[in-house]
Amino acid sequence: MLCQTLNAEFASKGIHVVHIVIDGAVDAPDTLGKMLGPERFQQLRETRGNEHDGLMLPAQIAQTYVHLAQQHRSTWTHEIDLRAFSDRAWWNH
Repeated sequence: MLCQTLNAEFASKGIHVVHIVIDGAVDAPDTLGKMLGPERFQQLRETRGNEHDGLMLPAQIAQTYVHLAQQHRSTWTHEIDLRAFSDRAWWNH
């Protein structure tokens, strides 16, 4: 709601407001790795990360942010959910 309100107020001034949902595990040893511990984090990387593309890569998330920042204002994105292709929706578990 906040992003919609900010967009309604500032879009006419050329300010692009985006609500970005990071919906999944990010392959980040300094956050997820510390929460899980080194052994469990490495196991997660081996089963879901690397060539499995089941963990979101920080560089790819950043690439999405850059894309959003450079969008032409005739096609601004206002909300986006990022998740790995292999993640199942919560209602399909």
